Amino acid sequence: IGGVILRLDDAAAVEAAAERLLEVGRTAGHAARGVLVQPMAPPGVELIVGARRDPQVGPLVVVGIGGILAEALDDVVVALAPIDAATAVALLDRLRAVALLDGFRGGPAADRAAVGDLIAAVSRLISDDREIIEIDLNPVIAHAGGSLAVDGLIVVEVAPELDQGRR
Repeated sequence: IGGVILRLDDAAAVEAAAERLLEVGRTAGHAARGVLVQPMAPPGVELIVGARRDPQVGPLVVVGIGGILAEALDDVVVALAPIDAATAVALLDRLRAVALLDGFRGGPAADRAAVGDLIAAVSRLISDDREIIEIDLNPVIAHAGGSLAVDGLIVVEVAPELDQGRR
C-alpha cells in the first residue's frame, strides 16, 4: 500500500511523508495512529535471519540472502538452534551467494562477525523462549561496520486463556 518512504533529506520531507503515510493507512481502512521514522540503513548486502520452532525437531535458525531477492534466489541454510557465533559465521560460507558478503565487484565486505553475533542471538532467543514460534528479520543489512535489522517480526503463541482461535 506504499507504507514505506525512503531517502527523506530534511524535516519538511519527513513531515510531508508522515502525512501521506497516515492518509494511506486511513484510506486502506487501518487505524493509523502514527509512523515510525528511522535513519536510512547504510548500503550493504540484504540478508534474512530467522528462526522457527519445528514441532518435530525443535528450534531452528535460518540465514540466507534476503530482501527482495529472498524468494527469487531461495538461498538459505538452516541449523538446529542454539548455535554460537563461530558456527553462525560458518553458516554464511554455505550460501551459494556468499561472494556478495566478500566485497563482490569492489563493494565493501560485510562484517561477518557482526552477522554471526546476530544469528547466534536469534538462535538463543528461539531456544530460550518457548512462547516464540517464529522470528523473521528481513532484511538485515550486512555492511562493513556491522549489521542492522531493518524489519522484523516475532510470532508468539498466545496463552490458552487468551486464545480465541488465533496465534
